[in-house]
Amino acid sequence: MPLILPLALVLVLLAACFVGLFWRLASRFDAQHCTSEWLDGFSLDSYAPMERLLESSDVEFLASQAGYHAEIAKRLMVERRRIFAAYLGHLVRDFNQLVRIGKLMIVYSTEDRQEFARRLWRQQIRFYAGVCSLRLQLALYPLGWTATDPHRLVAALASMRNQVQLLASLSQTQFEPV
Repeated sequence: MPLILPLALVLVLLAACFVGLFWRLASRFDAQHCTSEWLDGFSLDSYAPMERLLESSDVEFLASQAGYHAEIAKRLMVERRRIFAAYLGHLVRDFNQLVRIGKLMIVYSTEDRQEFARRLWRQQIRFYAGVCSLRLQLALYPLGWTATDPHRLVAALASMRNQVQLLASLSQTQFEPV
């Protein structure tokens, strides 16, 4: 019985942290770039390096070289984790841009896009949960957790882009930030 109150407090605290993190992730977007021109110029190619930043092959190569010290690999991986986190921030920003464009298209559409709105919401939840998971994996990386895989997030970004582009082609709606 005496453990129920502390356990409930911890659960409430975790829920509050999750809500705060979700709100922070969902509110990142750049309204100035929320245009059809941004959508037309958007490309996933800039995320290709992210997929191999934390691979161990470079560290293994360094270890085979003369003059190698463990400190070199440690510094390299610290820097790569920092770069990976920056890429992840850009990935979230671009996803939020696509979500914002999708929402604007729904609002200004002459047709009811209720199903698209539902898919948009579900995709947001899955994407932000994936971001939280990847951030946790990144935090655990120095402790030996090396299973960071951004492929699903990049695929989610591609799916969101495809859905928004499909909606744009169906509705031919012009949209600008409000």
